[in-house]
Amino acid sequence: MKNRALKLIGFAGALALLPAMAGAQEASKLSFGVMGGLSLPMGDFGDGLESGYNITGSIYAPLGEKLKLRGDVGYESFGAKVGDNSFNVLSFTGNVILPLGTAASEGGIRPYVIGGAGAFRGSCDGCESSTDLGINVGGGFEFRLSGFTTFAEARFVNVFSEGDSSNWIPITFGIRF
Repeated sequence: MKNRALKLIGFAGALALLPAMAGAQEASKLSFGVMGGLSLPMGDFGDGLESGYNITGSIYAPLGEKLKLRGDVGYESFGAKVGDNSFNVLSFTGNVILPLGTAASEGGIRPYVIGGAGAFRGSCDGCESSTDLGINVGGGFEFRLSGFTTFAEARFVNVFSEGDSSNWIPITFGIRF
């Protein structure tokens, strides 16, 4: 019952971000992005899984002068260390991005920190799928180019699954336009 309440709180929080993102569109335009990279399982989660990959689609909306909201829909896949199975995660997360320093000019580099929460649906062959609440925190660098921005980031992901947590670090490279 407690786990179900956490899931409902997570989904309600994600839904609460939607009006804020829609309202932010009036202040400035939305932008979109795609990213992908390496996912490194950690701790007990990493004991049975090999490194995997991730792909994510994102929508960005300004939130005031400095902050940005980023909604992500992501997919991660990890191979099993024994056998042919894989463990897959579909995620829906809302993040807040805080740029550090002044705005990067074209060709400049600007660091940022990122953090958020969302729902993570884990599945594999021969196991029961589950949807759990999770959080992530990390940082990255954005590189502004003519007409678009590229970025590289790393985050720590912690998913509160039944009885234990699953942890991994996605290291991604992306483009925002």
